[in-house]
Amino acid sequence: MKYLLLILLLTIAAASVARAQSENRATPTQHSVEKQLIELERQLSDALVKQDAKILDRLWSNDLIFTFPNGKVSTKAERLAGQKPSDQSSQSTNTNDQVKVYLYGNTAVVTVLSTWKGKAGTQEYSDQYQATHVWAKQQRRWQLVAAHVSQLKK
Repeated sequence: MKYLLLILLLTIAAASVARAQSENRATPTQHSVEKQLIELERQLSDALVKQDAKILDRLWSNDLIFTFPNGKVSTKAERLAGQKPSDQSSQSTNTNDQVKVYLYGNTAVVTVLSTWKGKAGTQEYSDQYQATHVWAKQQRRWQLVAAHVSQLKK
């Protein structure tokens, strides 16, 4: 009887450990969604550099709320109105140095550390920004619904 009770307790303990370990692993679906969101972040960065309003319109939700580093808040319409295709002589680049995805069902929080480099007139710049993006699955596709960007101090 003691052995039977001991075996039962060991079985329950082993099952609990196995379940905890399996919950910490990303499922293939989660991994696929993470890759998709990382790709959308790359597309977003490219579109911002090129000021490509057509791509930004597709990636941004109609309800987008964007918070600039200075604290100013704008909507999708206001942001799109300010997009002017950059001339090809512009050497501006944006690199996503680190992207982390946190999934919550049909919502994801993505943190992005990026480096922007280029020239403003004759002055070269290289600045790092930390962004927090909230993506929501709307109409069967991921769209950016909120963004906040902070410039890192040098």
